[in-house]
Amino acid sequence: MKYPKLAAVLGLQTITIQSGLFGANAHTRLDEEQLQKLEDQLSSSGGDDLQTNFDALQISFNTLKGEKEGLQSAVTQALELNGLTDQLKENATSINAVELLGAKCKEYGGATNRHNFVKNTGEYQDDTPDPAQNYQHNRVMTEKFNFPKIKE
Repeated sequence: MKYPKLAAVLGLQTITIQSGLFGANAHTRLDEEQLQKLEDQLSSSGGDDLQTNFDALQISFNTLKGEKEGLQSAVTQALELNGLTDQLKENATSINAVELLGAKCKEYGGATNRHNFVKNTGEYQDDTPDPAQNYQHNRVMTEKFNFPKIKE
């Protein structure tokens, strides 16, 4: 049989091709029964929903395309920020770039030459006494109000 896929799409058993008269191109004709089969096939497959499905898929595609471009831009900026653009191979994919950034993050996390901040507990770290405890305004609370007496 010639054109089996087209026959399956149209819902026909066979497609009859007729030769043209006086050198005209060969063609096919559909009779009333075949037209009804086509109509039934289109109705059963939900031909009305095709445009709705296509529009939904187009919106989804555009959304995913925008997200992909945003992610690629963010990865490119991160590579430039960390000076890793020269380490990335010429035909590298986004996956390779993210793996390179992950390795750099692991390197940063394992580094010991970073700034450490001393925990502030409010106590002096060395053994020197606090000079502020002898200030008059600090002794007020510790000496239970032993103010000097005002002379009369």
